[in-house]
Amino acid sequence: MAKLKTKHTKKLLTSFAKGIISQAEKILKAKKKNVSGKLLNSLKYKIKEAKGGSGFNLSFQGAKHANFVDKGVSGVKKRRMFNNIYGKTKKSPFSFKSGVGNSPNIGALEKWISRKGIKGRDELGRFIKTKSLAYLFSKSIQREGLKATSFFSTSVYTQYKKFKPKLLSAFKKDLIERIKQMDTSKL
Repeated sequence: MAKLKTKHTKKLLTSFAKGIISQAEKILKAKKKNVSGKLLNSLKYKIKEAKGGSGFNLSFQGAKHANFVDKGVSGVKKRRMFNNIYGKTKKSPFSFKSGVGNSPNIGALEKWISRKGIKGRDELGRFIKTKSLAYLFSKSIQREGLKATSFFSTSVYTQYKKFKPKLLSAFKKDLIERIKQMDTSKL
């Protein structure tokens, strides 16, 4: 028997994946999480047909820090929450620990501070060095954590609600086309 062609289903999956990426980008921009553009430009998807034509595998890729931005990071003093792909609020699986060496990367914070144009001042109103400001930010982040954006989780949840009713229709179209192509004289 000939393999079922799934062009309608694949087209719908492609639309679904593009919708997730597009909405995730909008959320990141709205929440001003696009300082360097690295995360925004790293969001990609891949659709591969499963072996034997039994379905599709849809996967998403992003920068190394994408999960931290999406799910947040709990601090030593404050627990952070995020919305998962089912729309439920959950505790962040990531956390900072207390002690030296467990705080955020000061070098990365220095770059972020420079890109944002932030200038720190001491109690006398004098400007302080970017490295000193980065250290203060690092300690604050270690204590308070990083708030979740749920940019990806929310996008998956929202797009899935739109996509789910259309999936059966796309598969039905593929199946009807296959039935029309069958040679019924050999049955």
